[in-house]
Amino acid sequence: MQNASKLQLLSALLKEGNEEKAQETLDEILITRKKINGDSEINHTLKIYIAGPYTPKNASMHDAAKIAHENTVNAINFGIEVIEKGHLPYIPHLSHFMHLYGKKTLSYRYYTEADIEWLHNCDAILYYGNKIGLSKGADNELKIAIDSGKMVFFSVNEIPTCRDSAKRYGL
Repeated sequence: MQNASKLQLLSALLKEGNEEKAQETLDEILITRKKINGDSEINHTLKIYIAGPYTPKNASMHDAAKIAHENTVNAINFGIEVIEKGHLPYIPHLSHFMHLYGKKTLSYRYYTEADIEWLHNCDAILYYGNKIGLSKGADNELKIAIDSGKMVFFSVNEIPTCRDSAKRYGL
């Protein structure tokens, strides 16, 4: 089965809520992709959505904010690696600071709907962590990206380098 059809199968399994089979399919995709040389280049900048866990699972009230903050820092660091490849990341985790310091509390629904709107405007998604079920939001974003025909990356190494990025960003 080709990589594109494996992604479609992954999307269908996520839609069904079959996390075990979805993880098996993701693992197969990852094994195939490890064989691919990650030194490719492209001529244009990509807008890449960074998808990974934010809300901690089964954390105490005491630890929840700390874990969410650590997850935000992880997403920021993935975003920096995307910038080093010459691309523009969208990091939805940055809304963490709106949540903590905003003058008004916004609903979970607002954040998820806003994130999906931004995802629609991106060329690709970087789904890091590679563990189905770790983040229902990231899993949903992965499914939407696949269904929308976006490029899907599971590691920064898979992302092609933009040829003129060093000049443009001073890297």
